[in-house]
Amino acid sequence: MAALLLPNEEGDPYSYFRAIQMMRAALVGGTFTITELFGFWLPLYQFVCASISAVVGDPLHVAKLVSAVCGTGVCLLVFYASLRLTSSLGLAFLSFALIAFNPIHVMYSGFSMSDVPHALLVMGGLVCAMAGHWVLAAVLIAGGGLMRPESWAFIPLVPMLQWLLQRRVTLIPIVIALVSPALWIYISWLATGNPFEYFKVRSEYIKELVSQSPSLGQFSTAGVIIDLRTLFYSSGPAVVIACMIAGFWLVKRLRDRAMTKALDAVSEAVVVTLYFFSSLTFLLFAYFTKNQPAIFARYCLVLFALGLPVLAWILRTTKNWPRPRAMALWTLLLSLCVLQVGFQIRDSRIFINQVSQKRLVAAYLTNNISATTEAKVFCDDDTVKILAGIPAGSFLSSADSPVDTSSFLNYLKQNHVEFLVWEKRDQSVPINLFAELGDDGIENQFELVAATNTDLRVYRVSF
Repeated sequence: MAALLLPNEEGDPYSYFRAIQMMRAALVGGTFTITELFGFWLPLYQFVCASISAVVGDPLHVAKLVSAVCGTGVCLLVFYASLRLTSSLGLAFLSFALIAFNPIHVMYSGFSMSDVPHALLVMGGLVCAMAGHWVLAAVLIAGGGLMRPESWAFIPLVPMLQWLLQRRVTLIPIVIALVSPALWIYISWLATGNPFEYFKVRSEYIKELVSQSPSLGQFSTAGVIIDLRTLFYSSGPAVVIACMIAGFWLVKRLRDRAMTKALDAVSEAVVVTLYFFSSLTFLLFAYFTKNQPAIFARYCLVLFALGLPVLAWILRTTKNWPRPRAMALWTLLLSLCVLQVGFQIRDSRIFINQVSQKRLVAAYLTNNISATTEAKVFCDDDTVKILAGIPAGSFLSSADSPVDTSSFLNYLKQNHVEFLVWEKRDQSVPINLFAELGDDGIENQFELVAATNTDLRVYRVSF
């Protein structure tokens, strides 16, 4: 439902969509080569969506539905992992409900981006590792490593878990898991002549981002608090607390007992807990080394999925605790779950309200733009562009426009711009040149024709 009814979030989902469109065009045109896979994003999700849409068409809905199917799969794997850990259908259904009705998981499962498909591969690898299927776990890690670099953190985890649980290490899973970074380095070399071009591109992107927002390049107490709050907001305070309790308890148990005997009893809990902390460590390492200048909610969705079985397991272990202690922990953790969902519902309503306003603007453009091929719309909002259903060539944006007033006005005139969509956003040329438009101070060339209850307006351009 989210995939079909909600448009993409502004930003990265449309970057993924454009990459999918380009791959699809190459596949349909018969010009596709392996170098087409190289780009800012690791290519597996885009390639899968492009391949499907090359057959059935409609790349936007294909990309969103692939993500939705993967989101459903994540819910099922959370249920299965929780059931294996706890042997309790009630707790397994609780874990399933917590993710299946989690607003952030539902929303991002409807967007055309790789976070939720990647979470499916991670959860699949986790379940295989729990069952001791190391080769299949390595295959899924390799797949995840061709979708997002976070999966590279799991490459050393397979031999480490195999050694911990079986006191042996086999070579084949290690080789399979290493395929993803090796193949990506090869693709980078084939496409650019530099095997490490991907890392160079990311480094330049971060430098550009920091130059635009210098606060991202340095740590401040307020900034760190905001980012860590985002981590707890998405991965869930109850999940993080449960995983910390599990980590502490497992380390204590392994220290107090003979290693082999202790691991036999809690081997699957060790696997899930180490998966969670491997993912968390990679995220925090990237953040505190400024290889990832900020923590976004979608980065933590995989932590939420990995941690829910641990949460169920911790709740299960309380059956041997004194009743007051057990009830106190249940009350705390479930209250935190309810609080998390409450905040996310609030923010989801804000997003849906913004979407409804963008639909109004898009509908106005659809119904009022001239039928001539020359008529153009100046708009920086990708969501409005997609919802309007107007050909992509009919839109102009700040990315290619002049930044001084007279040149910008001439640019609008020469390109037969009929409407200008005004919206408060960084790097928007109309905002920088005509800030007064947002305050109803209308220049002679601009007539306000549509407005919303957000910072989004449509002006008719006349010369």
